Amino acid sequence: MNKYIVVNATAMDRCGALSILRQFVDNIPLDNRKWLLLISPDISIQTDNPNVRLEPVKGVKARLKRIWWDAVGLKKWLKENKIEPLAIFSLHNTSCNGPENVPNFIYYEQSIPFNNFRWNPFKKKERTIWLYKNFYPFFVKLFLKRDTVIFVQLEYVKDEFAKMFNHPKELIHVCSPTILAPKVEIKNSTETSGKPRMIFPARADVYKNHRVVEEALKFTDADVEILFTTDEKERKVSDERIKHIGLQPYEKIFQLYQNCDALIFPSYMETFGLPLIEAAMTGLAVIAPDLPYARELLRGYDGAVFVGHKDPQGWAKAIEKIEKGKRYRPIDISNRPGWKELFENITYK
Repeated sequence: MNKYIVVNATAMDRCGALSILRQFVDNIPLDNRKWLLLISPDISIQTDNPNVRLEPVKGVKARLKRIWWDAVGLKKWLKENKIEPLAIFSLHNTSCNGPENVPNFIYYEQSIPFNNFRWNPFKKKERTIWLYKNFYPFFVKLFLKRDTVIFVQLEYVKDEFAKMFNHPKELIHVCSPTILAPKVEIKNSTETSGKPRMIFPARADVYKNHRVVEEALKFTDADVEILFTTDEKERKVSDERIKHIGLQPYEKIFQLYQNCDALIFPSYMETFGLPLIEAAMTGLAVIAPDLPYARELLRGYDGAVFVGHKDPQGWAKAIEKIEKGKRYRPIDISNRPGWKELFENITYK
């Protein structure tokens, strides 16, 4: 039998999930442990680590097939391929049904079950969120063992996970994902003329809360420019102070931070909220929702202002106070636990 730490990642093929998978692979330590990663056949991912084996698994991405895979298919595949798991690590947020007496680990990055917001299953843009809110917890705890070790990205998720799933807090570890430092030089602007410019880098998902910014502008005559990284077809109001610039590549976003005076980020449902920490690393002023994830990420940052996510007048007042060219001392993230601490906590007999 071939012995590996088996990593279940068959559905991680796009967006943030794929980014986490790549970070996971890049940070696997060069030690005497062997890793078998079960991945989607639709992605291209490589590693020079001789301890890592990448094995594409076909036909298990669809929702029902993934449920079957986690409940039956994984154990069956391991047996057929003569794999003896030393431990099983799920990157899917959910637990999976592996062999008895094998240590289990879960990387959990889903905040939807912990929020109190209501979603309508009959609205197309809310249906998936409604399913995550109402059914996802069942699959998280389906094969969750009392001694399963959980990794989350923020303290508030740790607290909520322990409460919802009655899981021991000492087995839940907070480990930040990789946060890249800006590759542009950030300086205090010497330009005092012109209007303040702000950026809101987010897709048009309903929970990103573009609406509160659009409503806020009805309560202020401030001469500002606000950049939405959505397409013009997503425009809901005629206010020309909002510019729709479309989806931007990662490096371009950092360049925009350099040329803007504030980040606006009213999203009310995030597990991490990467733009908040990115902007704070550049010393940019940040207007954020008064919610646990934002408070935790921006703790100690002088450039942050917190406003209720349903308070357009509060957002209007915050927008009016943004100063042209002002920068703050960048936030320090060097002491935050990350992938190194995660791998140190993957132990087995």
